[in-house]
Amino acid sequence: MTSHNDRSVIRYGIAELYGQIFAELTAEEIRELAKSPFKSQPCPFRGGPCNKKGGVCSLRLYEKSGDFGIPFSDEVVTMCPNRFLENGIVFSWIGKELLSIDTPIVLRELPFLVSKEGAKEKAVGKIDMVLVDTRKDHLSWCALEMQAVYFSGKGMASDFRVMKNWRDEGIPFPQEQRRPDFRSSGPKRLMPQLQVKVPTIARWGRKTAVVVDLPFWNA
Repeated sequence: MTSHNDRSVIRYGIAELYGQIFAELTAEEIRELAKSPFKSQPCPFRGGPCNKKGGVCSLRLYEKSGDFGIPFSDEVVTMCPNRFLENGIVFSWIGKELLSIDTPIVLRELPFLVSKEGAKEKAVGKIDMVLVDTRKDHLSWCALEMQAVYFSGKGMASDFRVMKNWRDEGIPFPQEQRRPDFRSSGPKRLMPQLQVKVPTIARWGRKTAVVVDLPFWNA
């Protein structure tokens, strides 16, 4: 019979922090990044400072070994939509597939559907990205929506408390149970937006691309 102490303890923890692979960081780097003030670290994917509090790009599973975390799986779950922007690969591929151009102009967060309240106009939503081909006489464009994954469970505060004082080799094991919440990310968040945006954009004769990561897609 396997005792409780013999069972593997597996939890989700940080996979990438400010664009860096967490499992490859030194103790000094972990402390430095954990103590970084908001917007003080660069984001290697979007350019400019990281605009996500804490700087966690993605999560992965770790197995407990003493106080340390050992990567349990290579699967990484994207928690920040800026992670999708690496090297413009998404824009290039979608531009080529939908617009026949691999260097489209990228417009971000365009107002979508305007409601009138008295004399004022107010956008009721935004399109994440619009890709435009400016080579043609007529306007050629497509919409792009990106959805990262939310997580449920305890927040990351306890992990960061440990990280700020970490001095051992290796990386600390995640302090709390948490998991990707694909239900909140998909049916509750992404789908309602697509149900409004996609039909309207289609009536304009345009296509919509949607970017999610592989674990989200497989869920």
